[in-house]
Amino acid sequence: MKRYNTTVVFTTLLFVFFSMQAVFPWGDQGHKLINKMAVEFFPPEMKAFVKWQDYLSLHAPDPDYRKKTDKNEAPKHFIDIDYYKEFNSGAMVENEDSLIKEYGKSEVIKNGLLPWATLNTFKELTKAFEDHNKMEAEKLAADLGHYVGDGHQPMHTVLNYNGQFTNQKGVHFRYEITMVDAHLEDLEESFQPVSAPYIKDPLNFIFNYISNSNSVCGVLFAADDSAFAQSESRRSTEYYRLMWFRTGYITKVQFNSAAEDFASLVYTAWVNAGRPSYRSMK
Repeated sequence: MKRYNTTVVFTTLLFVFFSMQAVFPWGDQGHKLINKMAVEFFPPEMKAFVKWQDYLSLHAPDPDYRKKTDKNEAPKHFIDIDYYKEFNSGAMVENEDSLIKEYGKSEVIKNGLLPWATLNTFKELTKAFEDHNKMEAEKLAADLGHYVGDGHQPMHTVLNYNGQFTNQKGVHFRYEITMVDAHLEDLEESFQPVSAPYIKDPLNFIFNYISNSNSVCGVLFAADDSAFAQSESRRSTEYYRLMWFRTGYITKVQFNSAAEDFASLVYTAWVNAGRPSYRSMK
């Protein structure tokens, strides 16, 4: 029988645990909340589809779990958009093929495929609506909600995604998991449902909310440094109290926007598919 060094085993288990947690943008619960609330934004003509709420919420984390078995999944969850000179000069190349021609496929993949993964899932959802395929439409809608949620997580849109360039390593996990999970009730109460609009240009729409998310990063990094300076810790209750005080409002805005934008894309896919009735979905 083999003997194991208990310290090594314990350390390894901790590493695996935190590594697994780190791959979950907004965390399981945050993604579930966005998908759950999105149906409240469906326009009146699509209200029958509110019945999808439980499924959409339950399966919101599915794309994260696929990372364990699908090597092509991880790049779909982020885009380091400020890597691109075009974005920094205010003229982002939105077409994937054009960007690959400019930078090379491996470089584009390395910096994330989130906007195009979102668009492709939107197109597949449209096809599922056209086919009146309920199971496929529900699955794709849940996936779409996840990718839209990722696009509203500011640190999934920036090169300095974990504070690694600003001596703030670990800020990604501190913000999106520890802090957010402690305030899920506050976040749920903050949603303000409206009737989601039809989107004429989905890809441009996706890039717009990603660009907006990127602009929020400075607030989060500044809040992390400020909370640390005042609490002299990045783990204490006081640190998280200050972090929420400085970022709670913008986090509520991002969650609300994620739910509305997800609903808008579902509604647009449904309209483009000819508005199939809920009863016709089989």
